[in-house]
Amino acid sequence: MGFQKVAKMEDLWSGEMIGLEVNGERVLLLNVDNRIYAYADICPHQKSRLSEGVLTGKTLRCGRHHWEFDVCTGSGVNPQNACLTLFSIKIDGEDILVDIDDVGSLGSGVDGD
Repeated sequence: MGFQKVAKMEDLWSGEMIGLEVNGERVLLLNVDNRIYAYADICPHQKSRLSEGVLTGKTLRCGRHHWEFDVCTGSGVNPQNACLTLFSIKIDGEDILVDIDDVGSLGSGVDGD
């Protein structure tokens, strides 16, 4: 399907996250220091929605069993062997676009400046 508009920059301030559904896929958008990240909105532990967790600085904590992830890399902090599924994103003006068909395992955000 390629890149699809899922939100506007004004919908996601620095330090915030939102969970969305894009063509049946749960997507978690995060803004950390004005960099946008998009991951599957599912914890690899027991499939809880990460959007129900807590974002503190650059660390995302699952609300169910408190697994923690580095938002900037998608790597597990606790446990370290876990990782998030990354979706490709790009910013077009004020629009945030996500390609749910282009997935990876380690993150790299896109500047929202």
